[in-house]
Amino acid sequence: MERPLPPSWIVGLAIFPFGLTVGFTITALPFLLTNLGIPLDKVAGVSATVMSPTFWGFLLQPLMDTGLTRRAYCWLMALIAAVSIAAALFVLSPAHLGQATALLLIAELAMVMFSGAAGGWTAGFTPDARRGSVSGWTNVANLGGGALGSLVVMSLAPHVSLHWLGVGLGVCILLGTLPTLMFPEPVRSSFSFKQIFTDAMKATWRASKTKACLTGFALFLVPAGAVAAINLFSGMGKDFHTAESTVVWITGAGCAISTSVGALLGGYLANKLSRGHMYLLAGMSASCCALAMALTPHTATAFVIGVLVYNGIAGVVYAAFNALGFQLVGQHSPVASTQLGLFAAATNGAIVYMTWLDGQGYKHFGVRGLLMTDGLASLISGAVLLALLWRQLSRMHRDAVAEAAVAAEA
Repeated sequence: MERPLPPSWIVGLAIFPFGLTVGFTITALPFLLTNLGIPLDKVAGVSATVMSPTFWGFLLQPLMDTGLTRRAYCWLMALIAAVSIAAALFVLSPAHLGQATALLLIAELAMVMFSGAAGGWTAGFTPDARRGSVSGWTNVANLGGGALGSLVVMSLAPHVSLHWLGVGLGVCILLGTLPTLMFPEPVRSSFSFKQIFTDAMKATWRASKTKACLTGFALFLVPAGAVAAINLFSGMGKDFHTAESTVVWITGAGCAISTSVGALLGGYLANKLSRGHMYLLAGMSASCCALAMALTPHTATAFVIGVLVYNGIAGVVYAAFNALGFQLVGQHSPVASTQLGLFAAATNGAIVYMTWLDGQGYKHFGVRGLLMTDGLASLISGAVLLALLWRQLSRMHRDAVAEAAVAAEA
C-alpha cells in the first residue's frame, strides 16, 4: 500500500536542519568567536570559509543523484553534520581555531548536500498543486530554524559550556530529520557511483538545456529577485538614527517573522499564479520598497517599516523561487538534486554580486546609494525580463496547470 503524502508543513519542516546550521554559522558563530576574544578580521575570515559551501557545494550535488537513495543520503549527511558541529564546538578556542573551522566547514557542506538530497526527494513526490505550499513552509523552516537556533545559542552561551551547546545542536540536527520518516519511499537512483561523471552529468546537461530550465537560469542569475539588501540592513541602523537594540530585534526576530509570513503568503499564491511572473513581480516590489527607503526621510520609524516590509516581500520571492524550482525539475527527473543545486547556485551568485554592488553604492554615495543601487538593479532587470519572457512564462504556467489537471484525473 502506497504511503499517503504528508501535510505540506511536515514536508517543509524537513529542511529545518539546514536552516539551523546555516543560521548558526551566519549569526551565532561570529557572536561566539568575538566572545572568545578573536579579532573581528579573523572572525570574518572564519565565517566566509565556513559559509563557502553554499556557493560551491553544488559541484558535489551529483553524488546525491547516484548510488544510494536520497533518504539514505539525508540521514548520512545529517549524521556527518551533527558529529562535525558537536566536535567543532568541543574544540572551539583561539588555540584550535583552524580545527574548529575545518569541522564547521564539513558540517556546512554536509548540510548543503542534505538540502539537495531532501529537495530532490521532495520534488519527486510533490504534485504541482502543492509545490507552492511546500515551498512556503520550506522557507519558514529554513528561516525560522536559523533564527530560533541562533537566538537559543546566543542566549545560552553565557550559562552553558560550548561542549554542551555543540551536543545540543547535533541532537537538534538529527531530530530535524524525523519529518522525512513520513515521506514516501524514494526511488533508488538509476545511476551508479561510477556513472557520476558520465551518464549522470549527461542527464544533467540534457535537463538543464531545455527552454524552460534556461528560462529559470535567466530569472535566477539576474538581480531581479536577489533581494540582497537583507544582508546589509543590520549595518544601516546609524544611517537611519535607530538605536542598536532596535536594530538587533528588527533585523533578527522581526525579520524572521516577517519573512516567514511572506513565505507562507508566497506559497499560497504560488499554487494559484504563474511562479515565473510572481518571482519577478515580487522582486520588483522589493525594489520599490528599497527605493522608497532611499528617497524618504531616514528615521527609525522608516527603518523599522522598510526593513520589515522588504523582508516580508523577500519571503514571497523565496517561496516563488522554490516552487518554480520544483516545477522546472518535475517529478521524474533522475538528477533532481543536481538541478536544484544549480538553481540555488545561480540565485546565490546573484545575491553575492548584488551584495557587493550594494556595498559599492554605499561606499560612494552612502546609504541612499546602497538602496538606490539595490532597487534600480532589480527594477530594471525585472522589467526587461518581464518584457522578453512574458509569453514563455505564461506558457510554462499553462503547462504546469495542465500537468496538475492530468495528475488530478489520474
